[in-house]
Amino acid sequence: MNKNLMALAVAGALTAPGLAVAQVGSSPGVTLYGRIDSAIMLNTYSAVSNAAGVETVSELKKGDIFQAGNAMGVRGREDLGGGTAVWFQLETGVWTERLDTGTTTGNNWGGRNSALGVSSGLGDIMYGMWDNPYKVSWGAGNVVAAGPFGQPGIIIGAGDTTGALPNAKCSATVNNGTGALATLPVCATEVTAGTTQWSRRTSNSVQWWSPTMAGLQVRLMTAVANYQSASSATVATQAGTQKPKTWSGSVQWASGPVTVAGGFESHEGFRQGGAGGVANPKDTAVAVSAKWNFGVAQIGAIVEQLKYANTAASGAADTGMKLSNTMLNGSVRVGPGAIWASYSTTPGGKSCTAGTVLAPAACGSLGEAKMLSLGYDYVMSKRTKMYFGYTKIDNGGASTGGGSSYYYVAGPAANTTTAGGLTASTDVTTLSFGMQHTF
Repeated sequence: MNKNLMALAVAGALTAPGLAVAQVGSSPGVTLYGRIDSAIMLNTYSAVSNAAGVETVSELKKGDIFQAGNAMGVRGREDLGGGTAVWFQLETGVWTERLDTGTTTGNNWGGRNSALGVSSGLGDIMYGMWDNPYKVSWGAGNVVAAGPFGQPGIIIGAGDTTGALPNAKCSATVNNGTGALATLPVCATEVTAGTTQWSRRTSNSVQWWSPTMAGLQVRLMTAVANYQSASSATVATQAGTQKPKTWSGSVQWASGPVTVAGGFESHEGFRQGGAGGVANPKDTAVAVSAKWNFGVAQIGAIVEQLKYANTAASGAADTGMKLSNTMLNGSVRVGPGAIWASYSTTPGGKSCTAGTVLAPAACGSLGEAKMLSLGYDYVMSKRTKMYFGYTKIDNGGASTGGGSSYYYVAGPAANTTTAGGLTASTDVTTLSFGMQHTF
């Protein structure tokens, strides 16, 4: 393979994960596409002790075959004339081990980036399920492309989630307005997303993407709240009527080797307070990201500020929190591939009451967390590569069980005491060997 062809293969293979937010077809017709990424993981979960120093959770070592972001989809486009076209994309999660997926929300057509849209000289208008512009803006500062290891959406964004806007009253027992208690329908027609995460793929979303002009593109998004509650649907242990709303936006500019982006997102009514508290608090996120491509190497960075509003009743302890998260990453071409590294960190929540936990983050030094990833992508062709990786997540809490609980995007159940989540203060060390093929 000559040098020019090898450079093309490396560039193609290292950018393959972009399929999750791929362009939706620039030529007429229907296209089948996908990605299979499967890694053998050897995990070590640290022991956790209580404040008295007594070990409550022992060290655990386990293996897994982890398949991150696997997808298959069809997309199509029809030109209508006059510079207008209609397009669609339907994407589903796929796995080489069907029973390994459990109840994964992406395991159906439309469970991943899927929408119907119209393109014109004014840009694209689409509706369906799609990554929020805030999440997409991180791509300007991310250059690591090996599975979930070292990706944004772990410390950056405080976790990953997919689904409709949340409502605390789903499946709750409420007053139906006649004095009798009734149970609201379970949110079963659509899975609801989490309440504190910012790496979001949102159902019922409506987005506008501007045309790209001189390297500049703007994206705006909101979502229809499917699960709304009548004012008579009251719960004694919760605040008033919840009305979830969201807005997300990004601006990205690319010119030559430099890419810069900014993102903003607001969540209103995602985290309802208790009795007498705030029914619709407003949380916000702001991020700036940038990437510089040297040709033989790339370096990128993301900085974000998350602000969670107070939800408590008057006179009660403040439940608000601020988080400042950062990520620095890079890759260097070596041989038929590239060495990559990523480092993410958060100092823990600030401007918060001691003991406050908004999973996976915790207040103060107990919530401090760091994540280091190192690896090598061995490129075999434009569509196929192998990768090797080492990752260490150091969660805060000084092994007292009261710290943070950051873990991989959509990772396998890892809690050492129950079947889900991650016990706070658990450190995670992972060795991985994986392969990725795109089509």
